[in-house]
Amino acid sequence: MKLKTPVPKLLHMSRIYLKIFLAFWLVTITMIIGSIMALHWYDLGPDKHLPQESERSYTGPGSRLLREVVSEAINYNYHEVVYGVRRMPPWATRHMFLLNRDGEDVLGREIPPSIKQVADVLTPLSPYYQQKHHKEELPHIGRYFTLQDGHPIRLIIIPPPQGTNLRLQLFLNNLWKAILVCMLISASACFILARHITRDIRHIQDATRQIAKGNMDVSLSEHFHCRHDEMAELGRDIDHMTASLKKAMSEQKRLIKDVSHELRSPLARLQLALAIAQQRSNGDIDDELNRIKEAGEYLNDVISDILSLPMTDQGEWELNDAVELNSLLETITDNCRTEAESKRVQLNLQNCDDEALVMTHGNTLISAFENILRNAIHYTREDTQVEVILQTNKDDSYSVQICDRGPGVDEESLKDIFEPFFRTDSARARSSGGYGLGLAIAQRTVNLHGGKITAHNQPQGGLCVAIELPGAT
Repeated sequence: MKLKTPVPKLLHMSRIYLKIFLAFWLVTITMIIGSIMALHWYDLGPDKHLPQESERSYTGPGSRLLREVVSEAINYNYHEVVYGVRRMPPWATRHMFLLNRDGEDVLGREIPPSIKQVADVLTPLSPYYQQKHHKEELPHIGRYFTLQDGHPIRLIIIPPPQGTNLRLQLFLNNLWKAILVCMLISASACFILARHITRDIRHIQDATRQIAKGNMDVSLSEHFHCRHDEMAELGRDIDHMTASLKKAMSEQKRLIKDVSHELRSPLARLQLALAIAQQRSNGDIDDELNRIKEAGEYLNDVISDILSLPMTDQGEWELNDAVELNSLLETITDNCRTEAESKRVQLNLQNCDDEALVMTHGNTLISAFENILRNAIHYTREDTQVEVILQTNKDDSYSVQICDRGPGVDEESLKDIFEPFFRTDSARARSSGGYGLGLAIAQRTVNLHGGKITAHNQPQGGLCVAIELPGAT
């Protein structure tokens, strides 16, 4: 089994960052493009207050093209206009003819009769003209104007065919640069804004994860120093919550230890009195005294395991020693072999070929593996085997699997078996199920070693407990 590769912090925040960034950016771009399109579509330019109700008012995309060409060309001389027209895109020039003083098209094209007809009526005295050939067609529009150098020009706009969106083409041709600049500016502004918001969220997220790991010394007050916004208030609330949790956990640990120690003194006196009573009973009440003795031994075992349950925080747990798993598992297996043979259970140990060194804290791993192995021996059926398998993973971690041939555990209870005092339905009796602290001690110990412990049922029957531990560096 492989340890799960940690996800980089950047990937943790990418989703919310992109959501905030794209939301701000799309709203901004929609407003900008919508405003520009409204100005362009409804011709809301500087001359919007001029009269538009005269009989010569021109509407439609053809009139828009005529006005834009005239307003642009009237500020240049003839040679500059010819140069500019030749550089216009074909979708625009195919809808217009620009005739010089000799009646020739500046692009050298042959002039259709309909264009000549319009050009003949365009004079200084009649500079505007529109013609409609058929009722269903748009009118030809003409304009006579003089360039900067005095050169007369006749401009005739041909109505676009049905289905041609000349208005959209004009919009894209005229304003794409402005839209691009607006997109870049808005993207920069939204990037900074989204980064500012997600930076606070990232700090809060990192702090809550540290708290979840047991580090109660995390403080957000420094990050939100001298700030009074909602994020700062949330950070200070988390600090208050962490302080309360730290105090409550400390009191809980002290209470558990104190109660366990206090119970041992009367329990020792009770066991001493029980031994004296057994000596004086003359066999009359041996059954009752034996039940009292079993209850006392059970209580003593519970107290011992409670005291051995690791209560130390991750930050205070120093892995200051190294242990070789092959040798450790071989020693533990040998120690449990007599117990297994009494049940006619065979222990099979499969070590790995490499030296498996892991960092540890004292002898804590010994009790963890012993708890799991003795649990497997207890629940496996007679005349079966318990397998202890040590493997090396690709990420230089080690996996230890201890598998029995017992009844297994219900799927919905696989995670609960690591909770203190949890017993499955088949293990409620003390004689068969213990008191539910062995796996809890093993899980806490493995977690403090930076590892992970899981359990799963085998297809052929039985429970398999897998422990993953990082290799010593």
